[in-house]
Amino acid sequence: MAEVAHTHSVEEKITAAIKNTVDFGWIQSSGCLLHHQEIIDGIARSVTRISFPSWCKQRNRSQLEASRQRATRRKMKILSHT
Repeated sequence: MAEVAHTHSVEEKITAAIKNTVDFGWIQSSGCLLHHQEIIDGIARSVTRISFPSWCKQRNRSQLEASRQRATRRKMKILSHT
């Protein structure tokens, strides 16, 4: 999670979207009235942490690789002119 600065805000937005879209009424109707909010928070948080950080890591790896390739091209250009 610490690899990208924007991950925290993305996670918050996605967690809020999950909480607003998914019908969690079955949790309250199943008899767990005391802990229903913690269960909802846990479900939304776990889905977000499993799915989206892996996408960010993959995107970061591709950006890092592209950056390395640009640096290599620059170095080769500089070396070829000397």
